Amino acid sequence: MREEWQAHIDELLEKYSEQRERLKDMQAKLAAVSATGEAADGMVKVTVGAQGQLTKVELDPRVYRKLASEELAEAVLAASQDAVRQTEGQRREAMAGSVPQEVLDGDFGKLLPDDPTDIDAVRARYGLRAK
Repeated sequence: MREEWQAHIDELLEKYSEQRERLKDMQAKLAAVSATGEAADGMVKVTVGAQGQLTKVELDPRVYRKLASEELAEAVLAASQDAVRQTEGQRREAMAGSVPQEVLDGDFGKLLPDDPTDIDAVRARYGLRAK
């Protein structure tokens, strides 16, 4: 094999290994995402996990005397929504630098240029070398 090809292959393998480690790190950070939201002056606390699933609900005993059942239900919802908002921020932070900003912003239309036949724009967008 030609020496310059081997050097290029080695460079690609090194970049692959680095990217793989970054993705493993991001995956670990995403799996650890968790947040606790509060409502009703802290009498209702709800913790959600990485996927927004409820993992814990804490109710201060005073809440039963202060809130009607409908108000309590609203407080639980408000606390869970607060916790989910917090986890969204943690997920964005964990993915920053590994995922294009457009994906984090939810604007997938910006991932590709308007004119897909403009190969130079595609190369520039993704930092690819011209042939």
